[in-house]
This record gives sequence, structure tokens and C-alpha cells, in this order.
Amino acid sequence: MLLFRNSMRQLFRMKGRTALFLLLLALASGLCSLGRGFLITNQAKMEAYEDSFMTIGTVEQKADQVKERTVWDAEDKDYHIFNDSVYNSYVPLSVLDFEGADYLSGPERRCFYGSYMPEYEMYDMGMSLSEIVEGSPVEDAVPDHPIAFRVTRVLIGQGGIREGHVISFCDHYNPKPEKLYADKTYVMSLAYSPGHEDQKEFEGDNPTEYIPFPVLGSTQVDMEGNRMPDEVDDEHFCDEVTAGFYDSPIGRRWLNIISTWDNLRHTFPVTGTSDIYLMMAFYNGNAYISRGREFTEEEYARGDRVCLVSEVFAKREGLAIGDELPLALQYANYRRTAGRSFATNTAAAFTLVNVKGEIYPIFEEGNYKIVGMYGGQSGLRDEYGLGYNEIIIPSRSVKHSDADNILESGPMAGSNTSFRIENGTIDEYMEKWNKLQIPNVEITFYDRGYSELEANINNMKYIARLLIVMGVTMVLMVLAYFSWLFILKQKERTAVERCLGFRKRHSFVSLFSGIFLLILVGSVCGSVAGSYLSGEIAGKLERKTYYDKTFGNSAGTDAGDMDEASYERVDPLKASAECALVIVAVGTMISAVGIYANLREEPMKMLAGRRE
Repeated sequence: MLLFRNSMRQLFRMKGRTALFLLLLALASGLCSLGRGFLITNQAKMEAYEDSFMTIGTVEQKADQVKERTVWDAEDKDYHIFNDSVYNSYVPLSVLDFEGADYLSGPERRCFYGSYMPEYEMYDMGMSLSEIVEGSPVEDAVPDHPIAFRVTRVLIGQGGIREGHVISFCDHYNPKPEKLYADKTYVMSLAYSPGHEDQKEFEGDNPTEYIPFPVLGSTQVDMEGNRMPDEVDDEHFCDEVTAGFYDSPIGRRWLNIISTWDNLRHTFPVTGTSDIYLMMAFYNGNAYISRGREFTEEEYARGDRVCLVSEVFAKREGLAIGDELPLALQYANYRRTAGRSFATNTAAAFTLVNVKGEIYPIFEEGNYKIVGMYGGQSGLRDEYGLGYNEIIIPSRSVKHSDADNILESGPMAGSNTSFRIENGTIDEYMEKWNKLQIPNVEITFYDRGYSELEANINNMKYIARLLIVMGVTMVLMVLAYFSWLFILKQKERTAVERCLGFRKRHSFVSLFSGIFLLILVGSVCGSVAGSYLSGEIAGKLERKTYYDKTFGNSAGTDAGDMDEASYERVDPLKASAECALVIVAVGTMISAVGIYANLREEPMKMLAGRRE
């Protein structure tokens, strides 16, 4: 204790130096503690937010060229010009499998299947597609304008045509329609359309007509997307009905078309995926799991027969979690999505016969267990949305090939081709992708604002590191300089104490105890102040939005429900104690080295050197 009091008396004789040492050491310690607090806070934020962000890439093949297409308009008596995208070939999905592409899921190009389930009604209000009727013109006429056509038989349709009705018929888009005869009966597929302006005086202000709706030509394609040859032309919509007509190949095709149209009322869209968040409806929160759960990684990998269904459909049919659906996949469509094809009360009228004129056979069937239900938007006729009553399954659960059942095919599009990568690796991915130099393929990334968040946190990280470097540098300079003032310039004092009979350890304690107390007090005060200051600054920053909510603030998304302050806060006492401990250890080492240097010299030699 006597040695400690002696050390303190010596320090109080240098009050100015002592106060300055405490102030500078506290400031340097505060800088170190402040920077370290920022680093810990930023790391905690990134870990807390990591699971709430997801980086999805969508892929779209751009057209090789645009080609003009002319369409005749019977009302204008002129051609209208439209632009069509032309693709020389379809870029395969395999181009995305390149070295260094570390996907978390995907890449996948999704198709949707049509599943025929007669036990369930796809549309509770029925569907209105178009009409297939038999009839004859009231008089011989060329339908290059609206003509009177008497319907004698309705084969299929819910559009309002009844047997005996006389309707207006116009081969509207044909510049050279064939003449129809009153003494002949024709079978034709028709669609409702607004009538010509010049018909107002006969039909009132809202004239109507029926126009051809070609359905006989098959759209079947092979695995490469090439159209398969069909003897029936795409524009074929009408045939003369004669004795035994429906026993002929073309007649049987008509009957098959009629059969499939009725089946559409019980045909549900089914989409296979390796990750439901690769589907933009789930990614952006327009759809979300409302009951049950999503698929597990094991179910995706094994291709288990599990499914997600619409909560609305499940409620209407009395289905519950754990129930099974008997899926029977009949066709595959690689061009459109279910969101585009199946709206709330109507579906796209695909030609569900192959090039042989036969109904597509079922190529995959089995019972799928309902593990979850989804809510949100669906059936809005949106490429990126979900179709009405769409059923979602693991893509690997489809074991059999759909090669002979492909309705349509098209290029990769953002709505059906996507993948997932680690957050913060977009630049790295694109650098590798650009080296492949694949033309006409565009990749668009969505990360819910992670890039912006990462940039903000990285900026804070750089500031934190700068503060730490400045603090450490200042600590070392302060400790070194004042050790020189308090120790190395106290050689005379050390020599006197040694001459008075102090042992080396007593002299060490006499010099060190006061210095140690100053280092301890300065480092603790500065570290505590720095830690609390970093907490205050972090608290103010929490009131600001750290991430872009454009993708991720809708109901059902993690980002939307996430508390921005949900990260684990830094304990200021613990953080300051750790920082102070390091500074005290460094200061102790520097002081001890200086004192040891003093004690190595002989007392008389130090006194002699001092007098000189």
C-alpha cells in the first residue's frame, strides 16, 4: 500500500500530464469501443435479416427479330398489321449450368400440367368458352360480312345460343371466305364478338356477331419445341355434315374436341417446382402458406407425392390437411403459365387433341397428400400469378415423361424460368455469366432490397473499421508516449529508490501501480462511453427503413412480418469490458517493458548519466 501511495504522489506532482493521459486514453478507448460496437451490431443485423431476404433470378430469352403479320378485318375491309416475336431457336435451360453457378435451388423451367379430376368441379359457376354448333345459312351467302345463320343443333357451349336461333355470322379475319349454302348443314366452332358498326340500324346500339374459333388443329410439339405435322390446318373451323360424317376421321376429331371441352370443367392446373419461392407469386407475397406447411427439402429431393392447394378450393370441396387428391396429368404446357391460362371463371381453350386427332392420354396419375394450403391472390390472368385452383407439387414427383403430351412450347420467360442464389452474390454470378457470352438471354434479379441493405451495412462496417484503426493507433501512441514520460523519464527516481534499498520488485510496483490505475480508469471509462454511444446511434438508425419493401412487404412474406429491431442487441457492459481488457493488457505490456528497461540499468550509472 505504501508503494501504491508513493506512486500516486508522483503522478499528482504531474497533474497536467496525468489528466491529459486520462483524457486521451479515454478518447482512444472510446473510438475502439465505438467501432467494435458498430461491427457487432452490423453483424447481428445481417444475421437477423439474412433469413428474411432471398435472391431470385428470372431468365428471359429475347426475340431474335420482330416480324410483321397482317390480319384481314372484314369490317374495315383492310389488313391490320401486328408485330410478332420470332425466335430462330429456343435456348435450352442447360445454359444456366455453368461452373461457379452455386444455386441454392433451381435453375428450373416450369411447365403446368392439366389434371383431369371428374370428382371435383374446377369452376363452381361453369365455364364459357365458345360454341360448337350445327346449322345452315338462311340463304346462300359469302360470309365476308354478317350473314343470317340458323342454328339447328348445339353440340357444346354455354354462351347463350339455342337451337332454332338465328345468329349473325361473319368469317371476320378471312380475306377470301368460302360460300355457304342454305341447303347444306355445317358444323362449326364459334366465338362471340362485337358486331359491325353498320349493323346498328338492324340490331340497335350494341350489335353482336359470331366469328370462327378454330379448334381442330393440334398445337402438339416435341421435346425441342418443334411443331408436329398435322393434316388439319390451324384455321380449320367448319365442315359440312353429311351421312356418316361423325364416323369419319375428321368427324371423330370433332367429337373428341367436344369431349375435351366438357372435360375442361374438371381439369385443374398443376405446377411442379423445386422451390415454391421460385414462383414469383410466393416470392413477392401475393400468395402465402395460410394453413399447414410448405414442402420440406427431403420431399423436394425425393419427389414425394405431396401438394399445396388453394384455401378457397379446399373450403369449397371440404378438403383438410392430410387429405389426398387423385391427380391425373393429361398434358403439359411449356409456353404459358397457369396464372395466364386459368382465370377466376374461365380458362384458355386449348386444343386437347394430338396430331392424330386423339385426346391426350394420361401419362402420370396418383394420390397426392395435401400438406399445406395457400391464400392470397390467384386467378387474375397474370403470367406471374397463380391460376385459379392451381395445385402445386414437387417437380420430381412426376416420374413419367410428358414428351408425347406437350401442348405448347416457347422460350424461357421470367414467369416460368428462375433460380435462387446466395444473398449478396449477384455481381459474382453475373461476372461468370457474362463470360459465357450467350446472346438474347436476359437475367433479372430480385432480392427484396438486400443489395441496398448490404451496401448500407458495409458502409457502416467500413466506418467501424476506420474507427477501430484510428482508436488502436491512438491507444498505442498515447500508451507509448506517456509510458516514456511516466517511466523512461523517471530513471532518477528509480535510481534513488534502488539506492534507498528498494528491491527491483518494489521499484516495479512503485512505478507500475499508478500507471496501471490510470490505464484501467481511462480504458474502462472510454470503452463504456463508446459502447453506449454506439447503442444510441444504432437505436436512431433502427427508426429508418433498412430494406426495400417493393418485394417483401406483402402479407405472408418473412420480410413483411419481420421486426426491423429483431436482431440480438449488444450488451454494452460486456462489450466495453472486452475492449477495456484488451487495452489494459496492451498498456500493461508496454509499461512493464519500459519499467524493465529502467530496472536493468545500475542505479549509480543512471544517476551519473542524469547529472551529466
